[in-house]
Amino acid sequence: MSSILIIFRYIGFLLLCFNYLNAQVPFECKGQYYISLTRSGAQSSGLYEVKINPDGTKIFLDTISPSIGLVLNGMGYRITDNFIYGMDPNTARLRKIGRDGVALDLGLPAGIPTDRVYFAGDVTPDGRYLILIGLGGSPAQIVKVDLESPVFQCTFVPLKTSVSIVDVAFDPFSGKMYGHDLANKRLVIINPDDGTVDINFIRQPQVDQLGALFFDSFGNLFGYGAFGTTIQDKFVSVNKTTGEIKLLASGPLSSGQDGCACPYTLELQKTVFPDTTYPCTEVLYSFIISNGSGERRSGIVLEDIMPQPFKIKSIAKNPYGGDIKINNHTIEITNMSVPAGIDTIKVWVEIGENALGKYNNQATLSGLPPALGSFTLSDNPFTFIERDSTPIFIRPLDISYIDESYQTCENDSVFIDADLYGVQILWSDGQTLSKRWLPSPGNYTLTAKTGCDQKVLNIEISTDLLSIDIKEDTVYLNLGETAFFNGQISNIDDDYTISWEQDNINPNVSCGECLNNSVVPLFDGYYFINAINADGCQVKDSVFVRIKKNRNLFYPNIISANNDNVNDRFYLTGDPKVSTGIFLKIYDRWGNKVYDSENFQLSAPEYGWDGTFKGQPVVQGVFTWIAKVKFIDGFELLQTGDLTVMK
Repeated sequence: MSSILIIFRYIGFLLLCFNYLNAQVPFECKGQYYISLTRSGAQSSGLYEVKINPDGTKIFLDTISPSIGLVLNGMGYRITDNFIYGMDPNTARLRKIGRDGVALDLGLPAGIPTDRVYFAGDVTPDGRYLILIGLGGSPAQIVKVDLESPVFQCTFVPLKTSVSIVDVAFDPFSGKMYGHDLANKRLVIINPDDGTVDINFIRQPQVDQLGALFFDSFGNLFGYGAFGTTIQDKFVSVNKTTGEIKLLASGPLSSGQDGCACPYTLELQKTVFPDTTYPCTEVLYSFIISNGSGERRSGIVLEDIMPQPFKIKSIAKNPYGGDIKINNHTIEITNMSVPAGIDTIKVWVEIGENALGKYNNQATLSGLPPALGSFTLSDNPFTFIERDSTPIFIRPLDISYIDESYQTCENDSVFIDADLYGVQILWSDGQTLSKRWLPSPGNYTLTAKTGCDQKVLNIEISTDLLSIDIKEDTVYLNLGETAFFNGQISNIDDDYTISWEQDNINPNVSCGECLNNSVVPLFDGYYFINAINADGCQVKDSVFVRIKKNRNLFYPNIISANNDNVNDRFYLTGDPKVSTGIFLKIYDRWGNKVYDSENFQLSAPEYGWDGTFKGQPVVQGVFTWIAKVKFIDGFELLQTGDLTVMK
């Protein structure tokens, strides 16, 4: 009896274990994000589905289980049985979790090293392996846990680049495994088959740690962790092409987390172009279907019930085939065959005459296998809130934002933008451009039409009367003379400013803000006067000055140094207003210098030579001289000659 009792008890224990194992309920793969949070010092993780609040600024967690009884990390979603698999990062024990929060400890995978911690993990898209990358231990390697093996046998691939990975995620379309390298602050791609690591992504030093990475069903990569600080409470987007990481929202604080998603499903996005329009126009709705399940799905149904003021006109594109039914504002396409990948159905819709305001609606994609959730609602991709409706704004036709009168500067034009989607434009001169320049001055009529409305606008463009003129076109002067400029200005009022400029070779005018001016120019060139009024109009006029430069010097060739006050001195004669003597040197016939003067004045006898040397009259005879004269325009003239001194 005791042996039988023992056998019955053993059978009972097996039945209890069998029932316990079967108590787990699989998830439905509908593109959800899951996250496990392990509070500081806790011996058990909580499992949550990630949700986003209506305004898109924060995330919150829909609790699956606040405590699954085990520590969970290195987690991934397995599409073949719809369970989440993961690791205790410290003990390397394998976990299996269902949507009811029931978690199983599957023990140590066969051959797994226990000398490292396992934070980074994900299940391969085919559901065969849980891929793990541990921190610490040697050698650095990828661990592939075979989920189809009864003992969860491990195989190993050496890592060929040193990285510190805290989580990984598989792209549902390319199959590439992405990770965040904590040590080098960047995104990486890791090949789990050969251990190579692509590190060609920009560094993101503002990101301390992304302990949770996951893809959505359209191949977009997201993360949860620390952004800007070491506090792990931020939801981010990750550009899988460049590696740029952007902050999206804040969420609950965590000291340790891991994430996964089930992108291996069918998802639907819905957009409309334009998203703002007018009654009696047509818009294009796009239904973007993503099939990340890895295989063609047949019997898929798309159904959309548009707002009643809308009318479905035609299908512009349908890559999926099927049977199409259109009834006024409803459309149903049944028996669609959807291959793996992403493509779009496009539908033309007419906006009714009485439609005004904001309209929201969602489409439904059904016929999915039960494991994929049977159906899904469309999502607006321009927000990151899950499965939210797609809005469109219908406004009355209005062109009153265009002014009826404009005042422009002389020879200017006015740019008119009447580009309203679906609205026909007609101008009084026959043109149909919605954007154009209107020359000034002129009168124009703009007509904007839809199928049920018309607006007419008369546009008058007048020219601002600002003008300025210098009476003289050309001024002729001798070097050193003063030029006088006389200006005239006309404006609707006295609110204007004046400025003068020159072509950078002549002096400035005497008064830079005066209408009438004077200046002593040195070179041929232009002077310009500018005027600008309160409307910003600017006009300009110019005058050209032409300078005659007489550089003649006069000097005697004989002097009589006899103190009779008649021709007793040798000096240079010129215009002292335009020239200055630099030096004058006189030599006797043997080359002795008998006179030396510097910085002398022209046409001034007192600056000349009186025929003496050291206070004594020189011997009569022929002397030579050399002089240099500088003009006010900078030109220097060197002059030489002979001088006869007589008694």
